[in-house]
Amino acid sequence: MSSGYIQLELGGKKRGIKLGNYALMEYSKINGTGVVEFNDENPIKLCTDLIYCGLKNNAYIKKEIMDYTMDDVLVWVDDMPIEQINDVINLFQESIKISDNVREMQEAINPAKPSKSLKPKK
Repeated sequence: MSSGYIQLELGGKKRGIKLGNYALMEYSKINGTGVVEFNDENPIKLCTDLIYCGLKNNAYIKKEIMDYTMDDVLVWVDDMPIEQINDVINLFQESIKISDNVREMQEAINPAKPSKSLKPKK
């Protein structure tokens, strides 16, 4: 695993999972959360959503056509050993760190203008 990328055997073939910014944005769309927030109430849904978004991001980067659906990914997750599920969760945590580092660098390069006080003047 490096740079938010892992390759796993899913659906009978090797597939790349890339958990970068695009994958995190897709995850937030699916779950209605912020980019670096995740819903951990259902670990199977969390893992399925992360894998689907990572597969989608990888396909986008490589300009490949997605030949699977979210339902396919759910079936594949059922067959995954726990070690691979842990690898995906660790990859997600790595991606969040990368996202945070990018945000910090952007803020250092372009610091926000000082906010004006909302308190009324006396």
